Amino acid sequence: MSKTLDIQQSIVAANGNVSLAKELFSMLLNDLDVRLGQIETSFRNNDLEVLSEHVHKLYGATAYCIVPKLRKSAEVLEDVLRQKEHSQLTELVNDVVDKMKEIITTGPNYLEVDWNDFQ
Repeated sequence: MSKTLDIQQSIVAANGNVSLAKELFSMLLNDLDVRLGQIETSFRNNDLEVLSEHVHKLYGATAYCIVPKLRKSAEVLEDVLRQKEHSQLTELVNDVVDKMKEIITTGPNYLEVDWNDFQ
């Protein structure tokens, strides 16, 4: 099973800049509550166009913060929405929501460690 956050790869994605990598993750973490609400609301309202936009933004936000489980779940959901294959939509949205909640819960722990140890 993959990690919630891969600090080492996040530093690599930030071109070796530890403080930038940590700042990007902090920004993602701070944004997740709002984005979670947007995804849940658009899904509940069956507004698949808006849901697709929110999932696309979420997927993009995971490009520099290496959160492999969330990134993969968002990618799968985005593909399903784009292809309009909605038979597994509830399951996939729930998976993304679960991964987001996992980061919201465990993310602060990652901010407490010294990221310089991961270079």
